[in-house]
Amino acid sequence: MFDKHATEEEDKLVLLSALDRLGGCTEEQLLRFVVENALQNQFQFYLALAGLKEAAFVRETRHLEGTLLILTPEGRQSLELFGSRIRASLQQALEENGPSWRRRIRDELQMPADWRETDNGFIVTLRALEGGAEIFHMTLTAATKVQAKRFCARWPQKAAYLYQTIMAELGETQKDPPEGANRSDG
Repeated sequence: MFDKHATEEEDKLVLLSALDRLGGCTEEQLLRFVVENALQNQFQFYLALAGLKEAAFVRETRHLEGTLLILTPEGRQSLELFGSRIRASLQQALEENGPSWRRRIRDELQMPADWRETDNGFIVTLRALEGGAEIFHMTLTAATKVQAKRFCARWPQKAAYLYQTIMAELGETQKDPPEGANRSDG
């Protein structure tokens, strides 16, 4: 349950601390983190984030997947000076949940997955990014919305394995004849 007595200052500090722990993330990812971990409600989140942007403590930067929020040097300095004003219970939640969410967000940014409904079912787009460039892109058709969502949810955990498997199956293997050799279609 959310504490009704949180101040706007603390709300802003919680967001600065969350960004510090999570690294660059989308606004939606940051919102999910603070709401799912009972750090803030949506209303607190949007008020605090607007104030942080206006004060230039948080800035937006472009990423292949959209816009990421990152701390500015001023935001980091403010957190260092005033971070101790965050209640211990919120500090504990940030510390306990930050590392797993950081990995989750990194995976979402490096292995984006999305789906959309069409006349022929649900189109699922699965991608892998490395060093800011797309290295893999696959589009599938799912029969149901549930299946499309499942494909997207499982993609970050399965992407490396599937990418390696496809590259091994389509790339050169020990069984391939030398280039230019005749192959029998037999």
